Parts: sequence; C-alpha cells; structure tokens
Amino acid sequence: MRCDQFMGLPIEAEAFLEANQVVKICSECGHRTLPSEVIGHYEGVFENEYPLSRRPLQDGGYADEFHQGTVWSSGPMLFLGLRVYDTNGVLIQTFEWSEEEIENA
Repeated sequence: MRCDQFMGLPIEAEAFLEANQVVKICSECGHRTLPSEVIGHYEGVFENEYPLSRRPLQDGGYADEFHQGTVWSSGPMLFLGLRVYDTNGVLIQTFEWSEEEIENA
C-alpha cells in the first residue's frame, strides 16, 4: 500500500523551535499553544495537500517551513526544512536535511 511518510523537520530545526518560538499559555488552564499561520501547502501521494507553517519567534522574527524534497520508498517520504528570518524579513538561517540523512531514512 502506498502512503505518505512524514519525515518532518530536521532534529536541529525542532530544537531551534523548542528554544525560540513563541509559546502562549492559558492563564486559566495552563494549556500551552504554539501560534502559527498557514503560508502554503505541499503534496503527498494521491494529491493530498498538507500545510506549511510560519511560526513567530520570541525575538520578533519568524520561521517558515518549506518542502525540502520527496523521495520514494513504498510511497513518498516528505522532508521539510526551516528558514529563519529576523524582524526585517532577512533570512538569517536555514535548517535542512543532509543528503546522507535523506539517503539513510
């Protein structure tokens, strides 16, 4: 059976977001939310669409997910990257899967 395999963001990108993205905590229940907005989509098998997100950062900048690439192994393996921008919208860092990581996934 063919199905989408979500590889997501590289570990370094996940760690960056954990340390830097805006976190909102409900004052009544303590529930933690991570604000984001949909900035685009990418496709999996059978033309399924999945959202790409923009995440606000604590320093006033933002981080955008992007579809880095797709390789096939019993269906598409979908890899995402992350571009980090400062408060002026200038790209300051990019997180991507290495070719080796993609080949060994």
